[in-house]
Amino acid sequence: MFQKYNFEKPDNLPELFENSVKKFAERPYLGTKNKQGEYEWITYQEIGRRVDNLRAGLTAIGVKQGDVVGIICNNSVNWAVAHFAAAGLGALFVPMYEAELVRIWEYIIADSAVKVLLVSKPEIYEKIKDFPSKISTLEKIYVMQGDGKNTMAELERIGEKKPVKAIYPRPEEVAVLIYTSGTTGDPKGVLLMHGNWTSNHHARVRAYSAFNPDDRTISLLPWAHCYGLGELHTFTAVGGSLGFMESVSTVVS
Repeated sequence: MFQKYNFEKPDNLPELFENSVKKFAERPYLGTKNKQGEYEWITYQEIGRRVDNLRAGLTAIGVKQGDVVGIICNNSVNWAVAHFAAAGLGALFVPMYEAELVRIWEYIIADSAVKVLLVSKPEIYEKIKDFPSKISTLEKIYVMQGDGKNTMAELERIGEKKPVKAIYPRPEEVAVLIYTSGTTGDPKGVLLMHGNWTSNHHARVRAYSAFNPDDRTISLLPWAHCYGLGELHTFTAVGGSLGFMESVSTVVS
């Protein structure tokens, strides 16, 4: 007889994230290099506030549990905010690479039934602005740069005015669809549950028990890949810090 698996707590991504925001509020979380080549760090509390605002903003435009939110963006502060905001609504998150063919973006967005799409910059928006006329499920595209109309910043401002509490999905509910490269055909979407991500984290900290809040890493692996996204989850859970690399060519081997 099948025996139900008991997931270790936290067993969902919103709870994992919110636990860390409470516990490590003033600690540095995500770092980006400034023009002087020095890292500037944003705290857990600051990211938590943005996640709260974007979650409410997504709710205001009709995103609800079970809907699909897509993103075309490299690892960044905005990526993390979007990921945890979508998770806190019980929405499915579909990450895509910036360095991808337009036809692959179109295929993934249609195949996963993306409802709302976030894109990193106007240059990408110009390439895909006609997608809503081609893809029946796609209702809206928002640009993550800037602060004007139809931007992620606008959604955060909307959400700040009417907060929405995060829900904690069951561990069996799908959190992320990660698509394969499609080198041998069309990309295949892999359904990954909240419990997949959290159980991997719990196993990781058992295997590497030295993880602690003073740990800091350079974010190299893309979060559109399960290895990179797992790193984000574990460093978040232990209260560590992640700094974004400028490019592969600037990383000293």
